[in-house]
Amino acid sequence: MTPSLSAEQQRLTALRATGLLDTPPTEEFDRITRLASRLFGVPIALVSLVDADRQWFKSQVGLPVRETCREDAFCDHTIRSSDVMVVENALEDPRFAANPLVAGPPHIRFYAGAPLILRGHHHLGSLCLIDTVPRTFDASQQRQLEDLAALVMAQIDLQCSASRLDEATLLPNRSQLLQDLDGLCRAAPGEGRILALLELLPHDGLMDAVRAVGMQPIEQLTYEAGKRLSFFLGSQSRIYHTGVARLAMVLRTADEHALQQFTQQLLQTLIAPLSGSGIVINQRRRVGLAPFTLEPADALDALRRANAALYHQSVPDTAVCTYDATVDLSYRRSYELMASVPRALMAGEFRLVYQPQFERASTRYTCVEALLRWDHPQLGPVSPGDFIPLLEKTTYIQAVTEWVLHTALAQIRAWEDAGLEVDVAINVSPRNLEQPGFAGMLQDAFERHGLAPSRLEIECTENAVLTEGPTLEGIKAARALGVRVALDDFGTGYCNFGCLYDLSAEVLKLDQALIRPIGTDARALDVVRGMVQLGHTLGYRLLAEGVETAEVFDQLMELGCDQVQGYYLSRPLPPDQAFAFVRRWNQLVTLEQD
Repeated sequence: MTPSLSAEQQRLTALRATGLLDTPPTEEFDRITRLASRLFGVPIALVSLVDADRQWFKSQVGLPVRETCREDAFCDHTIRSSDVMVVENALEDPRFAANPLVAGPPHIRFYAGAPLILRGHHHLGSLCLIDTVPRTFDASQQRQLEDLAALVMAQIDLQCSASRLDEATLLPNRSQLLQDLDGLCRAAPGEGRILALLELLPHDGLMDAVRAVGMQPIEQLTYEAGKRLSFFLGSQSRIYHTGVARLAMVLRTADEHALQQFTQQLLQTLIAPLSGSGIVINQRRRVGLAPFTLEPADALDALRRANAALYHQSVPDTAVCTYDATVDLSYRRSYELMASVPRALMAGEFRLVYQPQFERASTRYTCVEALLRWDHPQLGPVSPGDFIPLLEKTTYIQAVTEWVLHTALAQIRAWEDAGLEVDVAINVSPRNLEQPGFAGMLQDAFERHGLAPSRLEIECTENAVLTEGPTLEGIKAARALGVRVALDDFGTGYCNFGCLYDLSAEVLKLDQALIRPIGTDARALDVVRGMVQLGHTLGYRLLAEGVETAEVFDQLMELGCDQVQGYYLSRPLPPDQAFAFVRRWNQLVTLEQD
């Protein structure tokens, strides 16, 4: 008897909800069909899933095709009962004697199928045995086949459980994606594929939405997007829910034009606003594309590379972003650098060099800037431009700055004991200034090294000096101790002259981008002249960095710039060389003055 339409619809819904149709072979199912073939001595064993108009084989032994039409399927009869169906000789069974699978390949004569029943209700298909010669199948063998079918159902239940299916969207999750990639690697080793990762909401938009409405609308949004994409893709790929508001697909390789066209069509399916529980969320979507080969290591890394592609596109508003190995290598190197910071601190990989600062009034070197260097055991010397911006984004900056502070103060204490008195300048980040107890840390360091706070200058960016809140409070607390504050890279940020009336700084450090052109550019010279005059009028000291020629040095002295530093005077030097350089110069000045 043919199942009622509503019952059949329910069965098909349950079948498709398993997410098994059109997925790659997997070892969990293949192991069972191999066992069945050996146990019963048959050439063909199948895990057959009966779809609306076809039977599709999740696992197969001895049959080269992946599906046949449903009207020819013996398994279509098996799913109408809860018992094992046995056909000992198909040529003698009026239901099958004229069946194309009997009259032609694979020339079925014997068939035995145990229905695969989901949670005691929905008949999804069967575990079946096929032979090309007639044979009998007793009750004991039928029970054995039912036991094997139960193992198949255990695997299906596992894949439908929370470990393989996202609870909110009912889409296969990251674990299932990795399992399917493993199956593809075994089914088509060496072939090319593309993992496409769709970001439904940019990170900032996602965080804003979660704060405003919670996770449930985001899950609803992802569910709706999954439905649209499933309709668009059909049998081309499963849709995987791999992260919050992220969906993944495994695509066949194509030329660049076809791939771009396909991804644009994919994005077009989502152009109408997606509504999450009545809340419309209509923001830009992006797709990260990661080509890979069906080899285990490459496939396992595909999702990471697709994630990377979303964020390393050269044009920020690009909707489709393809993985770039060079950019990825740079990012991974940066990440590995940050991960090795604790070890570097413990192992003494960091060191300080010192660049002398010349004072116009005394014609002496009265201060040195302590500059951080990193000698990495594998990478060699790491450029400060590579690691300091990264450090400033992490809490490691606090430990590193504290190390710099103590190392620099210990150094000028040692120099003072050796007869050279100079101050030291160190760079601090907004994270340092926001740190509770920042001023207390400074005070403890001064007491530990026996130095007055006036011997230290901290260099901060414009943003730190101008920002209200914990950052500015940290600066004010440092100044209250007697520490000098310098505004670093002045003239390159957004600070305007109106801000100069009330900056929490004593020194304006003119950026080298302003200083270098003044030897050849009259307008640049006029700009620096105006900044020096205005700074002096408002009570600031002016320090110029990046002085590389005698001409620029002489011009700055003529303009009345209070301090200068740069390669014309001295490169950053190791401690012993800095000590010798500054002491020798200052001694010569003393001799001349005497």
